[in-house]
Amino acid sequence: MNFEQLSYVKKIYELESIVHASEAMHISQSAMSQSIANLESELGYKIFNRSRKGTLPTEVGKRLIPLIIDILEAQTSLLSEVEALHSNIKGSLKIATIPTLFNKIVPKALSNFKKDYAHIDVEVFESDRQEIIKMIENNEIDIGLIGKTENETFSHHIVPHSLNLSTDFKLIVPKKSKLSLKSMVEMESIKQFPFVLYDRNFYHNNFKAFEDENGPLKIVFRTNNPSVLIKTVSEGLGVSIVSSLMLEDDPFILNGLIEMLPIGSPFDYYIYFTALTNVDRVNEQTIRTFIEYLKN
Repeated sequence: MNFEQLSYVKKIYELESIVHASEAMHISQSAMSQSIANLESELGYKIFNRSRKGTLPTEVGKRLIPLIIDILEAQTSLLSEVEALHSNIKGSLKIATIPTLFNKIVPKALSNFKKDYAHIDVEVFESDRQEIIKMIENNEIDIGLIGKTENETFSHHIVPHSLNLSTDFKLIVPKKSKLSLKSMVEMESIKQFPFVLYDRNFYHNNFKAFEDENGPLKIVFRTNNPSVLIKTVSEGLGVSIVSSLMLEDDPFILNGLIEMLPIGSPFDYYIYFTALTNVDRVNEQTIRTFIEYLKN
């Protein structure tokens, strides 16, 4: 019995297929099958049965696989602890982020970071932009992830780090909306349409300036959940304005159920995503390392 065999068991259990498991682990199907057969012979019990439904655990397998996973997790913890002894990446991280970055780049960056630095405890939570800035000023968090305008500056307590990522804004409308015939849509043109509001302070501030001058929009629904907002528009219940980054790889866009259009003032500008730290931060090397993962 060895860790390689145990890792094969775990992958087959996850994918319910020796074919897919062998592809995922970049070995031949025959080599994986032989390795599992050797393990089963050593244990004296079959771990998997093959059927039309896939490669599934036997009754004995259902008892042994959780123990196998425990062993693999213990191995990971051991290697992580050894790595920590040699690393100058130490401590923990507390990170606050706006929803757009929480949905789009933070999960992948965090996953990659944890693979390399599993010994670092990372807490990530979603918050509003102004609250994040306040927490950074008070040194309550290690990293704040926000969007800023091109020439925006911060207090001398705050150090900005560009994430090399920006976005503009788009009007999103249901498929075949008459607004789709326009090459550019001005805010005045959407006043007659039901509007789905992304219920965040950033959007409130922009809409307030418009409504103070031009009268209210027909807001029929408010949500701070991007998926709910996009689904609502796809059902033809209204139009909305969101950042282009929020729409990247969205299935409703890819399937043509929603169309996105350029929008005029006050949304005709770019937002630049930035990591904020406090000038008196601790764990500077750990913080800078995580920011590099965000950039990549």
